[in-house]
Amino acid sequence: MTNETGWQLRPIGVVRSEAKERKQLPPLGLPATIELFAEYEPGLLHLEKHTHLWVLVWLHAAERDLLQVVPRGVRAEDPDALHGVFAVRSPVRPNPIGLTLTRIERVEGCRIHVARLDFIDGTPVIDLKPYFVSRDMVYSAANAQIGRPASRENLRESLWEQALNFHGEACAELALAVRIIEHFRWEVLEGRDPARVVVSAPRQRGCLVDGLMGMTRVSLGRRTLDLIEDDSVILEHEGVRHRYDLRPQSGDDAGAVLGADQATLFEWRQVSGA
Repeated sequence: MTNETGWQLRPIGVVRSEAKERKQLPPLGLPATIELFAEYEPGLLHLEKHTHLWVLVWLHAAERDLLQVVPRGVRAEDPDALHGVFAVRSPVRPNPIGLTLTRIERVEGCRIHVARLDFIDGTPVIDLKPYFVSRDMVYSAANAQIGRPASRENLRESLWEQALNFHGEACAELALAVRIIEHFRWEVLEGRDPARVVVSAPRQRGCLVDGLMGMTRVSLGRRTLDLIEDDSVILEHEGVRHRYDLRPQSGDDAGAVLGADQATLFEWRQVSGA
């Protein structure tokens, strides 16, 4: 690929995915494989040192003449849905370079199997870079909400990815944390992401606490997280406290918890302000 200035981009491989066109891709992508061209296989030496990978691609099918878009998975009717392309991860941009962080599942020769990519089949790969926890992880980073989720399912998928990225392993307690924040965001806040929330959570349920931290960015040091003895989760937002009394659970099936009737998981009620 050569542009008008003479710069050259040489693809090093292609994406292999079940999605043949963009409308087949969920907002967070699908499991996929990166097929590196044979001449670049030596560049994979010691890739096993890393669990996650930045994947840069050339979005060959993307539009290049728009500077404002409504991101996928956002309700277009919201007044703040429209964003400049440099404020979102839309494929529509002057230079259609795509960037995604993904988890490496396994490497087989020139093929890198990854947890998910939001690129269609055949997308040219232009570079791979390891994710460094010492440089790339900024837990204190903050974002204002780009737009309200288009559906509750989209919200749940996004929250699950955030919780899993923080905790590292899928389990029922992590899924329970997702269902609590999903309820809070969707039914209490009508899809909004609160700028600040204070969380109280049971100290004996570490996986649940991890999930809540990963989704809400609370911490002990900033005094936005409190560990309590009760088997409940309390979310305080704008002076109102929302209490989730947890139901007894059996098993460690995260999928079952993600799909369960919420009445079997917790009882929610609004309690007096702080």
